[in-house]
Amino acid sequence: MSASLALSLLLRLGAASLVFTLVAGMLMAARRPLRARLGASAVYALWLMAPLGLALCCWPPHRASAPMPGFSIVIGAAGGADPASIPAAAAGTGLAQRALLAWLLGAAVSAAVLLLRQRASWRALGPLRPGPDGTWLSLRPDAGPLLAGLPRPRIVLPAGFADRYDPAEQAAVLAHERLHARRGDLWWNALAALLGCLLWFHPLAGPARRRYLADQELACDSAVLGSGLVSPRVYGKALLKTFTTASLPVGCGMQAISPIKERIMHLNDHRTSRRGRLTAATLACFTFAGAGLGWAATGEPAGAPQSGGYRLALDLSVDGGAVRHEEVLTQGTHRLTGLRNGEGQDCVADLALSDDAGGAVDVRVRLECDGKPAGAPRLIAKFGEPVTIAVGRTEKRPDGSYVTAKGFRLNMRVDRA
Repeated sequence: MSASLALSLLLRLGAASLVFTLVAGMLMAARRPLRARLGASAVYALWLMAPLGLALCCWPPHRASAPMPGFSIVIGAAGGADPASIPAAAAGTGLAQRALLAWLLGAAVSAAVLLLRQRASWRALGPLRPGPDGTWLSLRPDAGPLLAGLPRPRIVLPAGFADRYDPAEQAAVLAHERLHARRGDLWWNALAALLGCLLWFHPLAGPARRRYLADQELACDSAVLGSGLVSPRVYGKALLKTFTTASLPVGCGMQAISPIKERIMHLNDHRTSRRGRLTAATLACFTFAGAGLGWAATGEPAGAPQSGGYRLALDLSVDGGAVRHEEVLTQGTHRLTGLRNGEGQDCVADLALSDDAGGAVDVRVRLECDGKPAGAPRLIAKFGEPVTIAVGRTEKRPDGSYVTAKGFRLNMRVDRA
């Protein structure tokens, strides 16, 4: 993976981590007062802001603007670049590559552990046999009730389900799990588990996922009781009879995550007002719009004015040789040939010029060495001011100036044609 791509991905990961910190922190801190005001279902819906914000941080990708290793770019006097900037740039991009590799390794390990736990937990349920109304019965008395299995979710009931629960309580349990299935909660839990793997390093990832699952169960309780088909008394008795110890990392257990005391206390608070739903939808829309504006602000302006043409004054030196001077007129693109990098490979550079929104010139360079992409630095400079690009090994002369002894050195000035 190229250093510029690694740096770009690392910056995006940092932005996504910041968005997750803000959204998850806000919801974790305000979930209880919001639930009292808006209802459990509205608070559960607000958790959707986290994946939406992360998606806006990562898609679509912006164009990279970081210099590649081995490039020394100076905007200003054409006397040259400090050679110390070359190893510093290489060290910075190398650090970005190592950090990105560490993140990828951590995400892969987290995903592998999650899959192994899911497989082990599913096997721990024991053999399943068909039960009533499309359910499945386990041989374990503590396995369920729960909804598990993707892509085809199954309702798993514990052994002795018909003996432990009376008919009204059985109806309450089945209504709870079927509501999970209708709402696709198992898929949302899989997405939450995936985000946990990607944000394995984040201290809020685990606590936020637990709060999210707790709010999911409270929202399901509220929706079942709000239907009027189950009384709070019957529902509470069914909860108290559920002593599930078997749970799956990606599953919907009736009592696997949410504290039983909290759920019992909210059995009579299952009203979800229209005002609460509208307030939750408004908050989610504002969050989505704010994240979208933040994403748009980090991109390059799509409507930047284009100039009719440019005059390039180029002073090029290859391997410390004589300086070659040329002036060219271009509508925005120019190719330089006969270049070499610090390893002696033949290179070509494509210069793409356009007017920057701030009244400067935007110069994007695409360097290829031996037919392979070698870098894509970008410069923003004022018209008429010299710009220096050095690739390779730069040395200091006795007079204080610098020369690129191995590679090439380009002094460039851009004016309007």
